[in-house]
Amino acid sequence: MTKREKYFRYALGSGALAYSSGMLSEALLGWKLDPRTTLLSELAASGHPDRRVFRVTDIVAGTLFIGASAVPQHRRATTFRVLLALFGTATIADALSPLDYPISQDEQNPKDQKHRGAPSLRHRAHYLTTTLAGSAAAGICLHDWQLQRRQSGTVRKFAGPAVVLGEIAGVVALASPKLLPGIVQRMQTLGFTAICLDLARRGLATSPSPKV
Repeated sequence: MTKREKYFRYALGSGALAYSSGMLSEALLGWKLDPRTTLLSELAASGHPDRRVFRVTDIVAGTLFIGASAVPQHRRATTFRVLLALFGTATIADALSPLDYPISQDEQNPKDQKHRGAPSLRHRAHYLTTTLAGSAAAGICLHDWQLQRRQSGTVRKFAGPAVVLGEIAGVVALASPKLLPGIVQRMQTLGFTAICLDLARRGLATSPSPKV
């Protein structure tokens, strides 16, 4: 295995683990917000006491994804590399444009507190960066599906589409706390992490035919 291959596997695998580490961190820190209804982005909100922990892990994860995207591969992996870079950049931007408050906590909504004024520019920008990160993650999952669908008779090939459906379900779940949007998002995040770990295991694309 070449140094380039080792670096790619380490960067993508470690980036995936760092990206989902917020779930472990929130458990170790005592679940200050209800994980059933709270989105992971809310853990880094300006009003959260442990926000720096979650922002740092997002920055580390994003940096590692960008590092993985920088490793040269076969030209068939160009789109994949762009998606990795976009996801990493958007994840870092997420951390640098945190929410003003945990949006699932109605009592902290500025609309209910006149003295707080309108949401900041960073708060509004967070919705854009989150959308970009989600779109890039969906693209990575579909890339995985393209690799897996050539293997007939394996359940594994449905993992990518399942995670994309999980993203869509997460958006729908935002309509009501009763739909447990926090649980849906965490399950989707774990699925995305598993896919990235498998892509890291596969290693670099060095030929027109994908590794299986």
